[in-house]
Amino acid sequence: MHRPTLLEGVLVALVLSLSVSPLVVFVQLALGSLLAWKIVVMVLAYAYICYLLARSGRRSGRVTLGLLALTVLLASLLFNLRFPTILLLCVTLMWAVRSFAYSRSLVSAVLQGGVCLLGCGAALMVYGHSSSLALAIWSFFLVQAAFVLIPAQFIHRAATPTGETLGGAPDGFGRAYHAAEQALERLTTTVAG
Repeated sequence: MHRPTLLEGVLVALVLSLSVSPLVVFVQLALGSLLAWKIVVMVLAYAYICYLLARSGRRSGRVTLGLLALTVLLASLLFNLRFPTILLLCVTLMWAVRSFAYSRSLVSAVLQGGVCLLGCGAALMVYGHSSSLALAIWSFFLVQAAFVLIPAQFIHRAATPTGETLGGAPDGFGRAYHAAEQALERLTTTVAG
């Protein structure tokens, strides 16, 4: 799979924000107001998590991570957590899944968290001005679409050149280490690409 594009992220934000109103009305008729909002937020967060996992280049751990996220969301509903706590939990799960699926360095994972915080700030600001939850959700997911601009790995360590020794080790070990690093780099770019 290829890494998602910014346009694709904008389209996902549009679909998720447009699905809020009908979903809220349907769930409110069945379950009540506060529970409906909790369920709608969880459904949107889990749909976004599934999108992230489906588009990631990683093969291992996707199903397990998806089931773990679903379990955490259902447990939060079962334990009747407060609405702000559920919002925080959903954003944290999105950050964790994106960090797992799209980051290969600590700097990149931290920047993924920054995008989540910026999205929360944008959503709060829009909700404060418009009192529209649909616009707030649109703003949150619109900012989340920018995660594709964060490189998967910020710091690329250069391997030891072929002719040099590695930390005083014999020359043969340095060449083998260099060859192993190059093979791993090719493998991760092939899997991620």
